[in-house]
Amino acid sequence: ISMRNDNNTTYDAYLQVQNELEAAVNELRDELAVAKFGNTYKQLEDEYELNSENEELLDRIYAIRLVYPQRISEAEPSAAAN
Repeated sequence: ISMRNDNNTTYDAYLQVQNELEAAVNELRDELAVAKFGNTYKQLEDEYELNSENEELLDRIYAIRLVYPQRISEAEPSAAAN
């Protein structure tokens, strides 16, 4: 995912867009995790945090990340359109 703002973008608008992009990726991850493993992606992460020796949980988390990586890049701002 690549974000490009213009020079007049407010910080609040920038954060809102970035948060929406992250939420969209998390929603996709949750849907896939529930379909494949019966738990949301967040539940898998929370469970792994409590039991970091569980290789199966880690494999599941990596599998979800492989399908839906969270790569949000930011291009140089463009000049504002008048």
